[in-house]
Amino acid sequence: MLDDQQKKVLRESWRLVVPIADTAADLFYKRLFELKPEYRALFKSDMAAQKRKLVSMLAFIVKSVDWPDDAWRENVPEEDDLFLIVLALGRRHSDLYNVPDAAYDTVGEALIWTLDYGLGKAFTSEARAAWTQLYKLLATTMKMGRLSVQTVEEGERVIRKIVEPGPAARSTTQTQEG
Repeated sequence: MLDDQQKKVLRESWRLVVPIADTAADLFYKRLFELKPEYRALFKSDMAAQKRKLVSMLAFIVKSVDWPDDAWRENVPEEDDLFLIVLALGRRHSDLYNVPDAAYDTVGEALIWTLDYGLGKAFTSEARAAWTQLYKLLATTMKMGRLSVQTVEEGERVIRKIVEPGPAARSTTQTQEG
């Protein structure tokens, strides 16, 4: 799990990513395709939407891991439940895109490289450790997603609420991130 200090470091480093989010998404996919050129075939030619989805999902994840400890027993709407969202995302990657488990290591490497390159000295060893731990948790949960019983369609509906929010939700997210 993540401790309070790691959550704080994730929040603080994410605040530095937000102003360069478009560049960070470009860097991420550039690095991913450098590491594994064959992954390019998994993506549509229009990468702009994919990059927006990546940034939206990372924003959601950082916001979600900062859930107060005393609130963990509360009922959470599906679209706010990090675990369910990441399980659905894993199932989607497995069922629709045939993403193998081995791909998660490469994606993690591309993500950490992107944060390091994009944030420079602000990407401290503490930030690297927190992001690495977070990514390991996410990757493990996504791998578990292919075993979940939720239909792909239901998973799609829930994920779409996160990565394609309406205009009001986008302005709220941008205000919170800024």
